[in-house]
Amino acid sequence: AAANAAPTTSSAITDASFSRTDLDEAEVLKSAGNAHMQKKEYEQAVDAYTSALKLCPNGPSSHVYFSNRAAALLSMKSFEEAIRDSERSLALQPDYAKAHARLGLAQFLLGRFDDAVEAYEAALRLDPDNKASRSYLEKARKKLAAQQIVEETKAAKDKNVATSVPPNKSAVESGRGPLAPPAATSPTTGGSSPTKTREQIRIDEKEANRFKSKGNAAMAARDYDGAIAAYTAALELSPDGASSHVFYSNRAAAFCYLERYEEAEVDSETSIRLRPDYGKGWARLGLSRFFLHDYGAAVSAYQESLKYEPDNPASRSYLQKALRKLEEEGGGQ
Repeated sequence: AAANAAPTTSSAITDASFSRTDLDEAEVLKSAGNAHMQKKEYEQAVDAYTSALKLCPNGPSSHVYFSNRAAALLSMKSFEEAIRDSERSLALQPDYAKAHARLGLAQFLLGRFDDAVEAYEAALRLDPDNKASRSYLEKARKKLAAQQIVEETKAAKDKNVATSVPPNKSAVESGRGPLAPPAATSPTTGGSSPTKTREQIRIDEKEANRFKSKGNAAMAARDYDGAIAAYTAALELSPDGASSHVFYSNRAAAFCYLERYEEAEVDSETSIRLRPDYGKGWARLGLSRFFLHDYGAAVSAYQESLKYEPDNPASRSYLQKALRKLEEEGGGQ
């Protein structure tokens, strides 16, 4: 169903030229849409809200119809359309908290954390006791802060790379060209090691794998702190080597067992940057985001995981759990 049946209005003043019959029928259609939402019939809900908007595109309750359609579109992962409908709702009723919250959720799920913060702050000014808005505002602020740290770290590393390559060597010869593995920063070790000889790299990677084995043994013994220490030692020796994506992913698993989900998320993201097709890295990213209540991002991570490990039962199970949680966050008025 098309979500653009009703025009956008640029004024908060609604048109009072609708008949009582149209207004009543629009309310009936809104109720039908809400019933479809309860049954998770999102396309039918969009159709019902769209029909209500055709009758009353800028009536006294049209801001609700737009906002409810935005909720349905969110559940369908049509985030850009949900943003447009939320904005249409707010053009009609600028102080409608639910529309601000749905705008925030759409921006959050698209990774636009600065816009999400702005929308949730507006929602909470109007509805300060809303627990979901407050929770997502905190998550958006943390994501934004982490995003800024990553950008600053990348800028610093790019600057260091630019100044560390001798002018008489090409990028590929220096080991930093397109054939070189991506550099990574460990949240615990603070960065990759200085330039080393090939022989030293080989020795360090061998020793790093020995620490990985120690970490795996600690995991089997449920000594998660010991496992973290071992994987961290491996990463200090080889922060961006051939097996470093495994070290980061394994440490993420240990962090998850200790319920240190934010650190697990960072390690999982680093693992994926080093090896984008590593299914376990995606699965651990999904798990950390699930327990951070970032269900939309968890869904995306598990979907990526299953591209590389389609038979992984845990990933399939958590994908369904995350989808259910995401659907529960929708709903109409």
